[in-house]
Formats: sequence, C-alpha cells, structure tokens
Amino acid sequence: VYASALNPDALSYRCRRGLGERDEQMAILVQRVSGMPYKHYFFPPLAGVAFSKNLYVWNDRIDSRQGIIRLVFGLGTAAVNRVGGDYPRMIAVSHPQLRPEIGARVAKYSQRNVDLLDLKRNEFATLAMNDILEGCDYPGLFFFVSMFKEAYLEDPYTSLIDCPAHDLVLTFNNLVSRTSFVKKLGEMLARLEAVYGYPIDTEFTAFVDAAGNIRINLLQCRPMKITGVEGAITMPENIAPEKILFRSGRMINGGVVKDICYILYIAPRAYAEIKNAELKKSLGRVVGRINKHPAVVQKKIIMMGPGRWGSNDLNLGVNVSYADIDNASVLVEIAREEAGHIPEVSYGTHFFQDLVEDRIIYLPVYPDDRQAEFNKEFFENASNMICRLLPDAEKFERFIKLIDVSAASRGQFAQVVADPHSQKAVCFLSDG
Repeated sequence: VYASALNPDALSYRCRRGLGERDEQMAILVQRVSGMPYKHYFFPPLAGVAFSKNLYVWNDRIDSRQGIIRLVFGLGTAAVNRVGGDYPRMIAVSHPQLRPEIGARVAKYSQRNVDLLDLKRNEFATLAMNDILEGCDYPGLFFFVSMFKEAYLEDPYTSLIDCPAHDLVLTFNNLVSRTSFVKKLGEMLARLEAVYGYPIDTEFTAFVDAAGNIRINLLQCRPMKITGVEGAITMPENIAPEKILFRSGRMINGGVVKDICYILYIAPRAYAEIKNAELKKSLGRVVGRINKHPAVVQKKIIMMGPGRWGSNDLNLGVNVSYADIDNASVLVEIAREEAGHIPEVSYGTHFFQDLVEDRIIYLPVYPDDRQAEFNKEFFENASNMICRLLPDAEKFERFIKLIDVSAASRGQFAQVVADPHSQKAVCFLSDG
C-alpha cells in the first residue's frame, strides 16, 4: 500500500480535528521532479525548504525576520524527512556564513547521503555522497563541497577539485559566499510573506551554472502560523533551583503549558544499552499506547527521550510515528553525545510541521551542559507508574518511566515556558 486514509497518523489527525466520522476521500498530487541527469541518476543539485521567519536563532546576531533555509544536495526528501546520521545545511538568511556548528563539528554534522532517482533501476534511491561524486566531475561541484586537508576543511579556490571523493564534505560554503543564492531566496521569501500576510514556508530546487548564476524553482508555498510568534512571552525569574526540572536554549517553537500532570521519560543511557533491535522498536509502540491511554489524553504530558523522536535509525532515537506522540504537550529530545543521541534541528521537516500544527512545543535538552540545570535526581528517583496504566508493560519498566508529577513533588505540577525570540525555555515545578 503506497498511502492510505486509514494510516494511523491520518486517522489521528482527523480525529483531533473532529473529522473522524466524516467520509473523506484521499487525493494524490503528482508533480514533475525538478532535476538534471548525471551519469545514470537524476536529481537537482540543490533542494530544500525555506521559511520567511527564523525561529532557530543560534546566535544573537541573527535577524529572525529574514528567514532560514534548510539545504541539501539531491532530492528535497532529505530536507523534509528526519534521516538518521544525516544533517542538512542550516542557513540564516540574515547571516548566511554564521553556522550552528564550528570547527570539526562542521564535517561531523553534514550531509553524507543523497536522495535521487536511479534511472537504470527506475527507482528512488539513497546513495552515499562519496560514491556519487567519485571522479569529482559533477558540474558546479566547486560551489557545494569543501575538502579535508590535514584535518582542516578548505574551500576550493577554483573549479578544479584535486582530492578523492572521500575527503569531500558538503558545506555549500562557496555557494553561500560566491553567489547570490541566499540573497535571491531571501527576497523571494520576503515577497511571498508580504502577499500571504503570514510567515510562509516553501519547498524549492535550485541550479547554479559555472559562472555562479542562480535559478530557483518554487515547488510549494503555504502560510504557516507559528506558536509564540504573535505575542511576547515573559520568562519567569527567581525560580528556586530545586524546582527547576530542566532548561533549554535551542527551541524552535514556543508557548506556555501549565499544570502538566505526567512526564514520560526514557533515559538515554538505558536506551543505548538495549542490544535487541526488536525490543528497541517495541518501545515506540508502548509510547503510543501511553499516548492514547484515557488517563493521559484527559490531562497533559511531557515526553522526553534520547536523540531524535521518530528516527528511522533505532540507535539515534525512539522509533515512533506521529500518532504515537500526538497527545504530548511538550516533546523533549535529550542529547548525550557519548551515546550518539543528538537532537536534529527539525525545522522544515514534515515532523516539525505536525508539531507546529498541533501546537506541541519542541525542546532539545543537553543534560551535560550546566546551563541546562537538568534535574537528574528528580527523573531517577521519581516512582514509575507505567504498570498501573499498562499492567502488561512490566518488561519495559527498565526503559520507560511514566512519572505522576503531583505524586513525585507533593502535589505540584510541571510548568513549561518557552520563548522562541530569546531562545530560552524552562520546565519547573509549582502549585499551578
């Protein structure tokens, strides 16, 4: 089955909007693939999503009003899906050369695989970038890659790439610094937002010739009203340290959630120790059962897990569908680098679109960072009530902890305040 109106994600979406009992026919949009042939492949050199408002502000110099670009080499599916171990290039339109990563982390958090059409096999494929670019003769490669030389990244000075493909890193540095790509895309975003009257998100492909001339194809455009944009959010001050559960400084969407009754917590180290792939996969189904349990649906819940929620790579995060987490008020991705659990900036993915539409606040948390003020003792010492809700879930009790916040804090509830403008968020205990 290619697609179905009976998919759990589709059913959940309709039920949450009062459409569960209505007869709704499914439509499929067929769209021409924008790209160019290379060897026996077909793909665009540049593709991605672009927003007219940038709510992922990783540096104070960035102007959030000028937008953000999530850019990949190859088909744009790599930009809209959460792919394990792969990272698109994030470009702030106001400061395109200011990256979230610095130094050796640029190569570590870069794109490694390319989505494309294999014309020989007549099928969609995902292949290693190094295999595709073997020979270094791809047109305009100079604009897309940097070279590893003596443990440092170096941008090509000319169109001649004199290193093996395995030393290439997709940085798009010359595209950003030597062409009008970012300027043109920024102007397009500003014009579309003015016409729509709302922040917008777009999907695009782009092409660059040998002289650096840019052509952009706008594939999709839609208005997007993002939680937290409309009004200022006041961050609480003077919270007693023992009341703070965690802080985050890299959120994408914002808002205020009061009187949260439950916290679902999957400890990163416990998850990393699971060797059985089937057991890891089944954790997502248990999360889904908790998500749909009447006791949880009637109240509010924070879901906290290692790395990337919804990842197709079990080693990088809990494998859930959107229907497994759609009742969460706050979704937290916990990062511990030594376990390989790194939250990916979801801005622009279909996963992120769903979070925004359902007004779910997304927060990455870095427990090893002192500024996170991560209350490890609370999460480790709180009683686990998972078997009270799911009596047959005893074998998952080691890995999934369901915390009754009121019982764990003598009648208090969790409160979350997240301000996307200041890029600050806090979760703390109070009487409500």
